[in-house]
Amino acid sequence: MTTKIETKANLNTLETEGHALGIKWKAIVKSDRKQITDFDLPLGKLMLALVAEASGGQIKKERLIACGINGIDRRRRNDAKHLAANWDELSPMVKRFTSTTALLADWNKSKKADAPSKPKATIEPKEKPSNVGQSDEKPFASPSDIALNLMLQIEVLAEQSKCSKEHAFKMTMLAVKAVAKNLDETKVAA
Repeated sequence: MTTKIETKANLNTLETEGHALGIKWKAIVKSDRKQITDFDLPLGKLMLALVAEASGGQIKKERLIACGINGIDRRRRNDAKHLAANWDELSPMVKRFTSTTALLADWNKSKKADAPSKPKATIEPKEKPSNVGQSDEKPFASPSDIALNLMLQIEVLAEQSKCSKEHAFKMTMLAVKAVAKNLDETKVAA
């Protein structure tokens, strides 16, 4: 009678954790389910550890193979990394989603909506050319520069007035018409 003794070292290393996740990945692919907290979060934590190990740089292919996660799609690994990095903000939203990709997309969308919009830049006039051999006439701005500057001013007006862009456009057009009318009247008077 022979007794088979099986010894298996179960070290808590990144490689063993990676191999376990590789096995879970195969099970998820077969069942076509995505599990955020059971798979993606631990994968993301592993990816963050591997990035820190690589001094913030790109993780080497050999290291991914050694950890057993090279078979996991790179986009899935990236999403998992972002999930783990922002888990404090994302954890309340997890119950509404079954896909990490959808969760991150919704989070990014809400983050952009919450962010204060930056004031739009206006077109700055170019440096004044040398007066040597030049006439006193000012150079004309191109129609596209005028249109772009007008659009930017309308956006700024809408933000400052806390009104819709459509309303700001109408107000701007009324002002432009008034200026054009005044110009026409001064030409007729002259």
